[in-house]
Amino acid sequence: GDYSHCFDHGAWRPGTVSSALMSLRWQQWAVTDIGTRRAQNEDAIVLRDDVQLWAVIDGLGGQDTGTVASAALAHALVHLSLSPQLADACDQLDDVLLAVHEQIHAFSQAQEPSRLVGATVGVLRATATWCLFVWVGDVRLYRLRNGQFSLLSQDHIDESGNLTRLIGTDEPLPDALVLRAQAGDRYLLCSDGLHAQVPENRIQYWLARDPVIALRELVAEALVAGGRDNVSMVLLEASNGEN
Repeated sequence: GDYSHCFDHGAWRPGTVSSALMSLRWQQWAVTDIGTRRAQNEDAIVLRDDVQLWAVIDGLGGQDTGTVASAALAHALVHLSLSPQLADACDQLDDVLLAVHEQIHAFSQAQEPSRLVGATVGVLRATATWCLFVWVGDVRLYRLRNGQFSLLSQDHIDESGNLTRLIGTDEPLPDALVLRAQAGDRYLLCSDGLHAQVPENRIQYWLARDPVIALRELVAEALVAGGRDNVSMVLLEASNGEN
């Protein structure tokens, strides 16, 4: 398959990886919260520490259908047999997202009357030294490295704030980026229930703190800001592991 879109940003340089580099060990902390205004939690998180794959999924559609979309995506990601090669894993993630897109689209068309059912998603796959992030919609990836806070992904939204890409609708095209990870890096995957409610300077502040407290306080700040949506986060920290 064509995975050229995975390896832009000048990040992909297989020849520069020294075998003497320490492989990274990853640790995760995660939370999902219903918020204050929703009848149910349409978000889902996938935590596969065994293969170092983590995801945040935000289902849309309301009244049961949003949970159908997020559950279908979560199920597919939980059961995906991942290639250890990042290029192949990128193809696999593209394929699984498009397959679930077809399922959800068929489901939405079968509703009487047919209705919008969909999901946004962000998936992070880590290897010993690299990270692959694949996303559709506005699930974000932030990084804190040596005190520098960055938004690494770009929301698929138009000037009016409407989603331009969504699993389950006409345009599901996943985006991808490959990053060289370093010991000490912290990454935060989050749904818009966090980043639409809590300012980035607050996200940066808490990302530098104890992870358990950080997640608790970020949920609290999202709820205080109105809690209009479900809130889901996966916080990851890379450290030097044993080869």
